[in-house]
Amino acid sequence: MHNLIDQGHLAEARLFAIVLTFCGGFTDAFTYIQCDHTLAAAQTGNIVFLSAALANHNLLGVIDRLASLVAFVIGLAVVSVFHAHIVHYWRVFCLMPILIIGIVVGGLPASFPTYISVPTISFGLAMQNAAFTKIAGLGYNNAFSSGNLKKSVVAWSEYYFHHDQSQRQPALDYSAIVISFTLGAIVSAQVQPLLHMKTIWVAVLIILITNVTYYLQKWSIEGKK
Repeated sequence: MHNLIDQGHLAEARLFAIVLTFCGGFTDAFTYIQCDHTLAAAQTGNIVFLSAALANHNLLGVIDRLASLVAFVIGLAVVSVFHAHIVHYWRVFCLMPILIIGIVVGGLPASFPTYISVPTISFGLAMQNAAFTKIAGLGYNNAFSSGNLKKSVVAWSEYYFHHDQSQRQPALDYSAIVISFTLGAIVSAQVQPLLHMKTIWVAVLIILITNVTYYLQKWSIEGKK
């Protein structure tokens, strides 16, 4: 457990990175399946879907993807504001929007307009993504995984083909992140036929536990100073 939660660099703890990335994959799969194939966090995919919607003259599809993209950008900007004005516990506050939004969305009917529900989730995931950006000193993304996959392959290649021992732990960390995102998406897809819109409450519960754990650990560290 000490290897997963390094109190000297609490926000970079492997445990938080793995759990939040699981929730990122879980939530993206939720919006893709339940909300008309719109991704809440993977904006690269949304840009592709946006271009397809434009080509097909699908106005609603354009609105869905564009709203998600704009909301994600706003969420990233809000994190900078939180970071500037809240000294010690800004990351705790950054996870609050996705918790509140997830609770509300889970109680909505499936017919609720996706151009409203998905952008709000995108906003919350953007804040989650920008608040926790490192795993053991290495940059990563907890809301999408293309970059993580690339870094994993590069690190393993350096380790095996160039015998760079320093790349072994980064390769393991990035692999764990990619696997976590994948498992999150798979579990979400399996749960959705049972819970439908309430599926997102699973991610909410996990993020809530993570946020409380982070707060208590942070409070413990600050109390020792």
